[in-house]
Amino acid sequence: MPIYRKISQNRTGRDFVVGDVHGHLKQLQKQLNALAFDPDSDRLFCLGDVIDRGPDSRAMLDFIDQKNVFSILGNHEAMMIAGFESPTDVQLHFSNGGKWFYELNRSEQSRLVDKVRQWPWAMEIETAQGTAGLVHADVPKRSWEMVQKLAKLASTPWADGAPMSEPRITAAAQPLLWNRGLIQHLYKEVLGLDRSKITDAQYEDAFQQWATKLVDIDSEQSRPFHISGIGSVYLGHSYVPVATQIGNCHFLDTFRGEEDEALSAVNINSI
Repeated sequence: MPIYRKISQNRTGRDFVVGDVHGHLKQLQKQLNALAFDPDSDRLFCLGDVIDRGPDSRAMLDFIDQKNVFSILGNHEAMMIAGFESPTDVQLHFSNGGKWFYELNRSEQSRLVDKVRQWPWAMEIETAQGTAGLVHADVPKRSWEMVQKLAKLASTPWADGAPMSEPRITAAAQPLLWNRGLIQHLYKEVLGLDRSKITDAQYEDAFQQWATKLVDIDSEQSRPFHISGIGSVYLGHSYVPVATQIGNCHFLDTFRGEEDEALSAVNINSI
């Protein structure tokens, strides 16, 4: 499967995009049931990081079939691949919720890594409302063309089975799977949240006022969130207290596994 994938419009059902699931398959299924999700006509697109931290990482990987339940690659899947490839990369994944993976035998680890290496890193989906772009972490230079260029850079070595440490793969993975440029701009420049300068209590209080603050954003503040070359962009990776749209960017990583939280699942194709 190509590292950059184009998906045609679903003309018979709905398309949902969901933020980082992190192994919480039961929560996802509960919400899909509430949405009356029909696998014969509807499609689900995950923004990566479907594994780690939650109880059902392996089941979540098996749930992704890339036919009507899709996922792009996230940094947690990248850590899993790197940990499988090199002992020096195990600790990073292990310490970020990956313990479950190293409890599996080598054959099962290989099966899961082989599966995930077939996932695209970025995706565009045609919808009745225009073209939607999916990428896990960030959009370099606020240009969807840069996402395409970076995917192209990594595509040949990735298809040849090169490791995560290969220079062209690393050059693409850092901005697409790890960076936080857009969300950091939202936190600091728009909402005035500098995590290093406020207490935990102040931080949580600021989250409570999140939606109110976003209502007052003017066009100049939202300008950095207008991504060129695409109709809309959906991102995970960085926590937001509620699903957040600014410009044509949608931030959907809202779930930390708490009882009062829910995954953010957005219908992007209303027919």
